Amino acid sequence: MHRFETGPFKVNGVPARRVNQTYVIATSTKVDVSKVDVSKFDDAYFKRPAKVRSQKGEDGFFQAEETKKELPASYIEDNKALDAAMKPVIDAVPDLAGYLAARFSLKSGQYPHLMKF
Repeated sequence: MHRFETGPFKVNGVPARRVNQTYVIATSTKVDVSKVDVSKFDDAYFKRPAKVRSQKGEDGFFQAEETKKELPASYIEDNKALDAAMKPVIDAVPDLAGYLAARFSLKSGQYPHLMKF
C-alpha cells in the first residue's frame, strides 16, 4: 500500500511522490487538505515508462551509458501547482512550515512508536 506525499517542494525539497506506508511515521498534526485537488495523482501518474531493452554485443556491454534523465515538464508544473495549493494550508497552521522543513533523525535508544509527535 502506498501513500501520496508532498513536501511541498518549496518548504523542504520533497516533490510529489508515492511512499510505502512502512516508511511513514504517523503524527498527531492535523492539516485540512480537503480543498487541494489531487485527482490527477493516481498510480498511473507515477508509473515509470517501460524501458526499451536492446541486445548489446561485447562492445556495448563494457560501455557505460551516461544519460541524465530529465523530468517531464508536466510533472514540474504539477508540483508547482500543488505547492501553490498547499501554501495557504500550511500557512494556516502555526509553526507547520518549520516542522516540515526540520530534518528527522533517530539516535540509539529512540523508538518512533513510543514518541509523541
